[in-house]
Amino acid sequence: MIPAMGLTPLEIVRHLPKTNCGECGELSCLAFAVALLSGKRTPRDCPHANLEGLSLSGGPNPSSELDQAWRILEEVKTEVAGLDLRARAGGLGVEWREGRLLIPYLDGLVELTPRSARRIDGLELDPRDQILLYNYVRFGGKAPLSGEFVGLETFPNSVSKVATLRRYAEERLARALSERFATLRKALSSFRTREIPAEADLSFEVYVLPRVPLRIHFWRPEPEEGLPPEAKVLYDRLALEYLDLESLVFCAERFTERWLEVAGIR
Repeated sequence: MIPAMGLTPLEIVRHLPKTNCGECGELSCLAFAVALLSGKRTPRDCPHANLEGLSLSGGPNPSSELDQAWRILEEVKTEVAGLDLRARAGGLGVEWREGRLLIPYLDGLVELTPRSARRIDGLELDPRDQILLYNYVRFGGKAPLSGEFVGLETFPNSVSKVATLRRYAEERLARALSERFATLRKALSSFRTREIPAEADLSFEVYVLPRVPLRIHFWRPEPEEGLPPEAKVLYDRLALEYLDLESLVFCAERFTERWLEVAGIR
């Protein structure tokens, strides 16, 4: 048994495959080790290492989630630093201008270099936003989008992520839209969206990033039928060519947060 108390992420990495496959939902083996110490992940989340003997009885690492995010951000920046960003611009659907990438993100435009990422309008990007942006650049886009949308549950190793998506995006969207439908529908004009015909009460596509569209369906509650409000987030069938599962879930979570902010809903 490997006692967790006093372990560092690097010590845990020694027991991992060190392939950075991303199947655990983290960006790398080191990121998984940090998440394991914080309690965000469990030993079973890594399908390629035998960590069942790892004891987490020592409790979460005292470092805050924000501190962990900054550490992961620096790691991802290090990986991006050695890439030819100009060569990746076309596959990512972004513009290369004067030594930096210009990346449409949510309702703004981000200027990204290997050292920094900032919104042109001055709104702050928290480390989670920056991790997502650098991860998008790191993936580079390996294939054109299919145009076919599927649920997150169709992707491999997605069971735990489906629950996270449900809690932090779909349920929150369903509640907000059932209460403030007109306000939220109006706020969609701030994003890169298009409404699409469907049998739902509201269906639209929104581009969180240039090659990461979400298709969102919302159904109003039907009290006489005992049906609550419902929202469903779908992804392009080839979304994993552009981001890992954890990042795809965060795209939906972050869009939900930002949409409510733009609509003035707290």
